[in-house]
Amino acid sequence: MSLTPRREATVARLLEAAVDQFAAHGIDATTVEQICEAAGFSRGAFYSNFATKNDLCAALIRQLEDRITATLDEVLVGLKPVSDPSQVVSLIIQKVGEVVTFTPEITVTLLEIKLRAQRNPELKRLLSETEEQTRPTQVAFVEQACEILGVKFRLPADQLVTLFEALFFYDAHNRETKPARRLMLPIATALIEPQA
Repeated sequence: MSLTPRREATVARLLEAAVDQFAAHGIDATTVEQICEAAGFSRGAFYSNFATKNDLCAALIRQLEDRITATLDEVLVGLKPVSDPSQVVSLIIQKVGEVVTFTPEITVTLLEIKLRAQRNPELKRLLSETEEQTRPTQVAFVEQACEILGVKFRLPADQLVTLFEALFFYDAHNRETKPARRLMLPIATALIEPQA
């Protein structure tokens, strides 16, 4: 069911306020009232869009996944076969990295959501459902990029997605130095099957 423009704007403001509040206070310590006050709404605006904070957390993850997916489509449009696949892998990592480089507040909120899901079965279920919906798109992106570029990796596409997601979240713990980001290109290059 699609939202009206007014409702979309309300949801966007609630999500933005939630990111700020969750990053500052943590999810459990943040009340619905604090989120609504920060967004400039009453409690009614929250409960007409979300049943619980868990629903809001799942919506935040879906919003970020949609943003990443839209960027992946843009990256595919500009790809062309080249003789040196590592150059194009570098470009893909750079382009995807531009959209996956979140603000400190979003990074902290993502970590908060991941931690909460470890203790909260309902949120864990909601995040699993979101991943089931978005993972095929990410895997398809890797497969399509490989086909366009004429490269093959030593790992299946779903394992590559898992690997690079793990590297991204490692960097979320080390925002200043981003050690894993520097490893992405050499790892991806090393995983390319040599051309016959």
